[in-house]
Amino acid sequence: MKKNILSTALVSATILMAGCSTSTTSMLTEFTNILTDTVPFVNESKEWEAYSINTTQQGVVYSKANAADLQFVSKKMDAEYPAAIDRLASPFARSAKDKKELDKVNQNYGFKYNEVIVVKDKKTSNLLGYCVNYDRTQNDNSKKLEKQFIYVAKDKPISAATAHEDFVPRMCGQAFYNKYQ
Repeated sequence: MKKNILSTALVSATILMAGCSTSTTSMLTEFTNILTDTVPFVNESKEWEAYSINTTQQGVVYSKANAADLQFVSKKMDAEYPAAIDRLASPFARSAKDKKELDKVNQNYGFKYNEVIVVKDKKTSNLLGYCVNYDRTQNDNSKKLEKQFIYVAKDKPISAATAHEDFVPRMCGQAFYNKYQ
């Protein structure tokens, strides 16, 4: 039975592909390439989800950030934010022209920090990272993005995956999340 289904599927796929025009086949190939290229970001997202679940199950405490914390967050955002955006967007930039355009727009970010809170391990009081609410601008007069969230880990690169609407309330607390919604 399984062999018949597999054979039917293979024959159907062959007929379908044979009937497709070159442009349709090219489009399907391009779509497959995009999906393949997004795998690293999908894996990164899964790792961050596991991190937030494990970390919060062990217990976290929050406190207000001081000047040194704000300086750390600011330097890390300036240094790593463009790379985080690039990991998210680059699979969709297929041509050299698209990649050049992405490189052009993925720079000159400015951040205004609305609030930064420190996240520490409840048992050890070790610093884990920072929950950040910020407004983002770019020097090219593009649209200002307000009340954005991101988690900045002390010892991991910044990731766009930590800005997800499920990640932020889990890692930063519902009260912090609700404050800027």
